[in-house]
Amino acid sequence: MKTSESITKISAALAKAWGDINNPKHNKNVKVKTKNGGQYTFDYTDLGGIFDEVKPAFKENGITIIQGAYTEDVNGKTILYVDTMFLHSSGEWIKSNPLKMTASQSIQDMGGQITYLKRYSLSAMLGVATEKDDDANGSLGNDFQENGPPPEGAITPQQVGMIKSKSHQYAKARNQTLDKVYEVLNITDITQLTEEQAQTIIKQLEMWLDGIKKEQGAV
Repeated sequence: MKTSESITKISAALAKAWGDINNPKHNKNVKVKTKNGGQYTFDYTDLGGIFDEVKPAFKENGITIIQGAYTEDVNGKTILYVDTMFLHSSGEWIKSNPLKMTASQSIQDMGGQITYLKRYSLSAMLGVATEKDDDANGSLGNDFQENGPPPEGAITPQQVGMIKSKSHQYAKARNQTLDKVYEVLNITDITQLTEEQAQTIIKQLEMWLDGIKKEQGAV
């Protein structure tokens, strides 16, 4: 993650806005083909739905969302990149590291990839859940298709939300700063963790929180 030299004002604005943001309602669905030949629908929130949810809180706190998309040739392959920036009225800003995937040769398909990466990048930066938990689908071998495949092994928006929530709980219980908790967990940018790394961190936080509950129960 990249930031302006100072992030004091934007940090305060984001913290205030966060209290007014809920997980956006699902407004789209796709068909999921199951391993046994059946199918059902999978609900999620499109990019417009995410903006509709966060815009009032961000506008109230002087925050603008800017998303960029660009391509780069890497070893003969065209790689598509998308990043998300939160820009505050003070001039301070926070920018994600780019999400990437191999770009489609079709302009129309690439447009779908850009939209998908923007949705994924924004939801990860916000720490909101924009789709139903699909862990069960993966374990059952079900196959589903959205507007382009997710970045391979990338952290999910649900995991971002869980790490933030559990880290806040632990920091408060131990009277520590959130930065200190992230330092102990070796987190520099949540959005750049892999799904596997995120799962390990979540389990560690759950273990710590369980330990606190046991301590409180023993008192």
